[in-house]
Amino acid sequence: MLSIPEIEGVRLATTRDLPRIAVVAAAAFFWSPSFRYQRPRYKEFPADTVASYWNEYDRAILHPACVVLVAEDNLDPNEAEHVYDALRPCLPTAQGPRGIVGVCSFTLKKDSCYASLLQPADHGHPQHGQQIDHKARDQCSEALKTYESVTGPPKTKHLADKMRLSTIAVLPHYWRRGHATRLVNFCTQIADLDDALLGVSAAPHGAVVAARAGFEECEIVRIKSHREQASEDPPDAADVELWIGVRFPCTPPSSGDASRSESPMDMKWVA
Repeated sequence: MLSIPEIEGVRLATTRDLPRIAVVAAAAFFWSPSFRYQRPRYKEFPADTVASYWNEYDRAILHPACVVLVAEDNLDPNEAEHVYDALRPCLPTAQGPRGIVGVCSFTLKKDSCYASLLQPADHGHPQHGQQIDHKARDQCSEALKTYESVTGPPKTKHLADKMRLSTIAVLPHYWRRGHATRLVNFCTQIADLDDALLGVSAAPHGAVVAARAGFEECEIVRIKSHREQASEDPPDAADVELWIGVRFPCTPPSSGDASRSESPMDMKWVA
């Protein structure tokens, strides 16, 4: 029988989690320059941003070659204070003392022995496979095309046919509590058990977490701001930098405690 990691506070996501997952992702990815680059009208259309992440994670949860994890913690009634203004009304009301504060997704390697084994048990739930309307009014088509044209070739070069850590995001109020580290640990343990090369493309802060988890740098990709994005956000949020790295099976992490120094919005979605 295949071994499955057991990490405190981390579990497999289900479609019931999507309302919370979508907002956690939006709130965390807001701090990535690539978020503002691709979504310059996020202030006007927060519901479109949430719908985008809902649909992305819904597809990932139900795909046999993908795995979505969530991290849970004791919820703070003041957690919305650290969510950007336009998104605050979208934050679901807490249903109990504990709830989802982080999310992570990864794609298994081709012919992985774990394919279909890390799927949710709620396939009969009404939300199963239910996409919600996403008008994409928050996004800039020019920026999306540029982003794909610049990042696509290096991602294909370094990450094709590898297991891939796709996203990791932690709600800002719960940063520096070790959630990102625990989520990454689950992923790297699966990679080791599956004898898989693990690839990632990460924002600069995420590169620090990735390096501590044993990833080695392959390439850094940079994208200059476009007019629409630059008009919406300050100059320091304009340019995008993407760190591409690979981790070999059983690579030991570098010295140092990552649980307290991590950035909570770490990896970018790898298309």
